[in-house]
Amino acid sequence: MKELVSPKEAVLEFERFIVSEYLRYGSVDEIFRQHNDRALGISYPGVYHVLNRWGVVRGLGRTNTPLTESIEFLVRKIEKKIPLGTLYRSTPPSFRPSMATLHTIYRWAKRVVKEEIEKRDMRRAGTALFVTPHLSPNLVLLGRDTAPPRLDVGKPYGAISLPMGFSKSWERKRAALRVLQQEVFTNKLIENPASFNETANQLIDGLDPFMFLDIADVRVSVYHLELPRELSSLENFSSFKLKNFRFERVEDVLTMSQSKYLLRLGIEEIATGYLKYQERLAQGTTEPFYMDSFFNQRLALLVANQESV
Repeated sequence: MKELVSPKEAVLEFERFIVSEYLRYGSVDEIFRQHNDRALGISYPGVYHVLNRWGVVRGLGRTNTPLTESIEFLVRKIEKKIPLGTLYRSTPPSFRPSMATLHTIYRWAKRVVKEEIEKRDMRRAGTALFVTPHLSPNLVLLGRDTAPPRLDVGKPYGAISLPMGFSKSWERKRAALRVLQQEVFTNKLIENPASFNETANQLIDGLDPFMFLDIADVRVSVYHLELPRELSSLENFSSFKLKNFRFERVEDVLTMSQSKYLLRLGIEEIATGYLKYQERLAQGTTEPFYMDSFFNQRLALLVANQESV
């Protein structure tokens, strides 16, 4: 005999399903696209009301600009060493019509990126959490990224990554909470939103970035978050975007790319910056500092001579 469920429990389970689907797919539009074969029993505004009630910090949509597309074009040129002819044929039709010839595309992309590099006016913002377990500052939490790839910011599918994502430059606390909800403690949010959000807000209260890293046209604010003992074991972590969580020695992260590990762009530089941050703390210095990613350094060299192909 089927166990009876109270109306209150039924509503709770339905809302939990909606929140889970949002965290899985990343947008309300995508939830409805994925369930186009049957009625969800809830409207667009209804989904937003559920997310608000559960305290879910919503994700940011993809914001592509001509600069973003130019950088994605050059990322593939730099990282994959693709010949220009092959690269051009693989670009989406939406990118091609604005260019008359292959060489014009290449020169135009280099010119746009060069201008932005010189201005150092980052168009987008990101947030990364350097998560260490209780009383173990030499270990850092990493996972394997299973979200859709983003070539414009050096995020291939399956890359080893820190918990990180897009944000707005002014929303420090909300940005950190979004990353915790979507990339570190997803199941805890789904199981008990009130309890989790209270704990998470305590964790990030007063949190300030220890460094800023420029990756392509994104300025990433990096925060150090030491977990309490009760949240430091691996079974606490869950996400639809990161899998295979593990703690790695910070020093080992610096050599992972040499061991043929696929790292998300910026991870090695953030590990280097964290070690610098620890040294500065020992000296009584807490001011955040800036770093350029290795990719941006190579990008600057590539665009230094606009006319070369």
